[in-house]
Amino acid sequence: MKVKLSKIFFVVVIILFVLIWVGLNFSFKQEAEPIYLAFIGPLSGDGAAAGKLMTQGIQLYLDTVNERGGINGRKILLDRFDDQNDRTQSRQQALEIVKQNRAVAVIGHWYSSASMSGGEIYKQYHIPALTPGSTNINVTLNNDWYFRNIFTAKSSGEFLAHYVKKVFKEDSVSIIHEKAAYGAYLAKVFEETSLKLGSQIKYKRRFDSAEPNLDLVLTRIVDELSTEKEAGVIFLAVQALEGIKLVKLMKDAKLPNRIIGETSFSEQTFIHGFEKFPIEKHNPGYYTNGIYVATPLLFDTANEEAQRFKDEYQATYNEKPDWAAAYAVDSARVLVEAIKQTAIAGQPETITEDRQKIRDYLANLNNIEKAIKGLTGFNYFDEQGDALKPISIGVFKNGNIISAATQLQVVPYINQLFNLEAEVEKERILLIGDKYMYKTNVVYVGFELNEITDIDFAKLTYTLDFYLWFRFQGDLETQNIEIINAVEPIELELPKIEKLGDKTSHLYHIKARLKSHFFANYYAYKQYELGVSFHHKELTRYNLIYVTDILGMGLTEDKSLLEKIQKMQVLSPFFDWNISNFWFFQDTIQKSPLGSLQYINVPGRQIEYSRFNAAIKIKNSQFTLRGRLPLKLSANLALCSLMMLLLLRLVDKFKRFFNAIWFIQAFFAFLFLLTSEVVLIELLAFESNTSHLKYIIIVFDLLWWVTPAYLVNLIVKLFLWTPLEEKTGQTIPNVVRLFVSFMVYLLAVFGIIAFVYDQALTSLLATSGVVAMIIGLAIQINIANIFSGIVINVERPFRVNDGIKIQMGKVFHEGKVVDITWRTTRLLTKDGYILSIPNNMASEAVIHNYNYTEDLCLSSVNIRIDYAHPPERVEKILL
Repeated sequence: MKVKLSKIFFVVVIILFVLIWVGLNFSFKQEAEPIYLAFIGPLSGDGAAAGKLMTQGIQLYLDTVNERGGINGRKILLDRFDDQNDRTQSRQQALEIVKQNRAVAVIGHWYSSASMSGGEIYKQYHIPALTPGSTNINVTLNNDWYFRNIFTAKSSGEFLAHYVKKVFKEDSVSIIHEKAAYGAYLAKVFEETSLKLGSQIKYKRRFDSAEPNLDLVLTRIVDELSTEKEAGVIFLAVQALEGIKLVKLMKDAKLPNRIIGETSFSEQTFIHGFEKFPIEKHNPGYYTNGIYVATPLLFDTANEEAQRFKDEYQATYNEKPDWAAAYAVDSARVLVEAIKQTAIAGQPETITEDRQKIRDYLANLNNIEKAIKGLTGFNYFDEQGDALKPISIGVFKNGNIISAATQLQVVPYINQLFNLEAEVEKERILLIGDKYMYKTNVVYVGFELNEITDIDFAKLTYTLDFYLWFRFQGDLETQNIEIINAVEPIELELPKIEKLGDKTSHLYHIKARLKSHFFANYYAYKQYELGVSFHHKELTRYNLIYVTDILGMGLTEDKSLLEKIQKMQVLSPFFDWNISNFWFFQDTIQKSPLGSLQYINVPGRQIEYSRFNAAIKIKNSQFTLRGRLPLKLSANLALCSLMMLLLLRLVDKFKRFFNAIWFIQAFFAFLFLLTSEVVLIELLAFESNTSHLKYIIIVFDLLWWVTPAYLVNLIVKLFLWTPLEEKTGQTIPNVVRLFVSFMVYLLAVFGIIAFVYDQALTSLLATSGVVAMIIGLAIQINIANIFSGIVINVERPFRVNDGIKIQMGKVFHEGKVVDITWRTTRLLTKDGYILSIPNNMASEAVIHNYNYTEDLCLSSVNIRIDYAHPPERVEKILL
């Protein structure tokens, strides 16, 4: 009956757990209504590739936000609308957003013409919109509800004209542009700026992308251009698809002219648009090598967050992102932050008020102090609603875009320069539009890891053996660098130098002791960030920028860098750690000028240097559930475990069905400990200050040793001491209980020292062994008696009231057992006194028990009689 009841109880527990699980999941699904954003862009047609990149990037970001609980417990969902990069379709889809009336803001459009068409609707119905890619200045002009998260075509056109004149040193240019708003306006700005700089426009031609015979028109343009003498640099102000056709025609015609394009040439549509041609398949970069392009973002110069996004995007979607995805993510990031800061209601009846709050918040992001930092830098807007984002110049190499050798950067503080006119005259600083810009040299940095040894996790130091090289133009003291995370200052030896034309390469072999640290932005369980980080000691980021040498390191190949380094076994295979990620990024570091007069006018008295970072993430290879349980699953399991513990406690309080209930409680206790740790760490991992997480991890590590020790003592109490007391009717001595508890907790302490604090136990065990030996010698007799008493109570060779004869040496004692304590056994002898026998002697003695069986037993008694009595009389008396 008891077994049947046990089975029923287990079934009831399982049913209750399932009901609680379903209830919690249902309650999570019944959470507050989500808040909607709308994306509108090309999801079909020729521009679908850009739309796919943007929506996938946005969704990846929103998934992360929602996994962390959304905004005030409300998820952010994305509605998608396909405008096909068409003006008419853009207006219709914008009206559909109005009709649906649930999106609090819009991300889009992609083409400038589509943005201007949709922008009229957003302005009329007061819907805030943020475009990640439209550069025409008219998109945000006279529209307080439209914002732009990218530079304008005006700044881009002026920038490219100056680059051609001041960097290329070319005085002649040719312009080919489309009729649509994007190309027409861009070409207009480029032409006007070139003429102001004294350049000559040798050839100019416009075409209509909707022309039925477009291929014939483009062929005619290239034929005309090939006959033009001294055509100079060819500027193509066209979209990606038309750019592919023009570039192919020019390369096939063997035109020697340098080609430069705008952001459309840095889209994936253009980059992969030549792969269908046989010659490009056999010789990657045949059509694109040497083409210069203005781009909003280059991943070889991007910050650490952008590098992480790139890796996560590639792992999720199995394809590489481009700048469009990054700018779309930052657009979503800005709107999500607006939702969070304005605390909008997000209800249908408050949609008008919510949109107004978001619009006002965006307008208030009007300086860098209020900016939202993202993948593409600082996100904020001027009075026109345009983002103040830098323009980078890339150049195609082997089918990939890398940073050009010369970049232009805005001079942040004009008043810090003592002789601005002289710098402008020497063309170290250029005036582009109304902005002064530094002419900055790019240095390509390569890194090859050889070995990681002598990792000290207590001090977070390690020895790194690696090759480091620099590729650059002109002269540069490459050895004049400061390795920031070096344990001691490092002076580089002379490099191996290689020259080819105006290009130079310096190679160093370095082996140094370096410092590690936990992740600055995210704390991960038993994961450490190793690597090397350095900057030039003298040249600021306005003089020099370090970028990743993706060509020199072979990062353009299909095989990932992580796979290569894992095969190299830079960590010993016998080591319990392995490399889980490997990446490079550049950022800036601020340092004090130490009173230098050159920087006396710099606000904040801080100088920025370009910093290069090679980061290696190592992870403990031991299996653990901590890093494998998702946050949402852990939260559900934690709540389920807590509720089951409370429920089982109530049941156990009123009636203890059987001891099996205790094992169920122990199971849910461990489950609650595991999942609550995951939830707590995950929720706090993305806080700005993560140093406290180290101590939270240690607390949970301690609990994982203390809790089992506590449960083991409970098991001993429930399943050993209690049954013994019930069976023997004797109370277990406290000294026995305390001794067993002490040994259990002592083992837990040893485990904590060895596995939590990574300390050797040799000396501790030796010391504790000596102490235990001294104590043992002092109380060995008592301990022997106590454990012998346990054995006697378990085996029960005799019981109270049993008549026994016990042999101790050559002496026999006979009597009745009146008591069995944990130290002695007491006999009432025939002579009427109590004989106390130590339990260790009783357990080893020969014992005759006359009452252990209910049957009769034979016993002989020797009776001595004087010989004077006759035998007949003796027999008569005895019988």
